[in-house]
Amino acid sequence: MVLIAVAGCAGDAPPPSGKCTGATYDPCNAEHDCTSNLCQNFMGDGFQVCTQACDAVNVCPGAGTCNEMGICKPAAPTECTIDF
Repeated sequence: MVLIAVAGCAGDAPPPSGKCTGATYDPCNAEHDCTSNLCQNFMGDGFQVCTQACDAVNVCPGAGTCNEMGICKPAAPTECTIDF
């Protein structure tokens, strides 16, 4: 008989990195929370983040993608705490 034990630590999400700064992909509550003054609610994904406009010339930073509305959308928000 072989027993296999699985530890749950390896894939756990890291703790938040600290306070949000209003950078692109940081969580936000309103436009004034963001350095870009653009706080977008991505309802289908369940998060609201600071973002920026994008097009073929102005590409999104990091792993964000330019959606059909011309707004950078991350796969997930930055792990930080809103403290504005």
